[in-house]
Amino acid sequence: MTEVVEHELQDRDGDFRVVVLGGTDQPNPACAAVFGEPRDGCLVRIQSRCLYGEIFGSTNCDCLFQLGKSLEEIKQHSGVLIYLDQEGRGAGLLTKARGYRLCQETGVDTFAAYAAMECKADTRSYGDAVALLKQLGLKEVTLLTNNPGKLEGLELGDIKVRPRPLLIPEPGEHTLAYLVAKRDNQEHMLSIAARLRWRVIRFAGSRWLSPRRAALRKAAAHPVGAVAETGTGGARPNEKQAA
Repeated sequence: MTEVVEHELQDRDGDFRVVVLGGTDQPNPACAAVFGEPRDGCLVRIQSRCLYGEIFGSTNCDCLFQLGKSLEEIKQHSGVLIYLDQEGRGAGLLTKARGYRLCQETGVDTFAAYAAMECKADTRSYGDAVALLKQLGLKEVTLLTNNPGKLEGLELGDIKVRPRPLLIPEPGEHTLAYLVAKRDNQEHMLSIAARLRWRVIRFAGSRWLSPRRAALRKAAAHPVGAVAETGTGGARPNEKQAA
């Protein structure tokens, strides 16, 4: 039996349960906020920690939107929000910060920046999420996600999954750039409106995108080892990472 610690909390909408995974040496283990009485097929969101989006309110990612939208939908029904301390797609805050700095210096996206730093694009795992779901007696869930890696992670733990996308209908240009990078590198889902807007930006040759294209071409022309010597952020094609 998986060790857990349970207690109740209150928010402006009422009471809910908190379940924290025990039996681990992690200082901040996986935890779940449980609303209502979840049953098989209920809504579930697995949220990886994002300081920049969730706390600082950054629009460079869609993490804050996904968290807010998930809680809104889960509270309307019975469901579970699982929170994992896996900042920077599992690489940690310092690597994430270095990646952002490289993005701003060279114009590459975060996936190319990680590759240039010789870091894996995504080292997250979902075994703890599976453990929490099983502790709650769930064998089948409706997962709020755009990430196929999360589906695979739960299915590997013998959890049957039905996906439900969390798509921003009209993302800002910084968020849109990140969403497109996730689509291109990890096959994340992207709304039709967002795809159309990206095409308009791309083919209009906007002032925002043109320098970025030039930086990408420049980075691709240099080997990975050139980052430290030239600061151009030479990126190599990123290998897709399994969940």
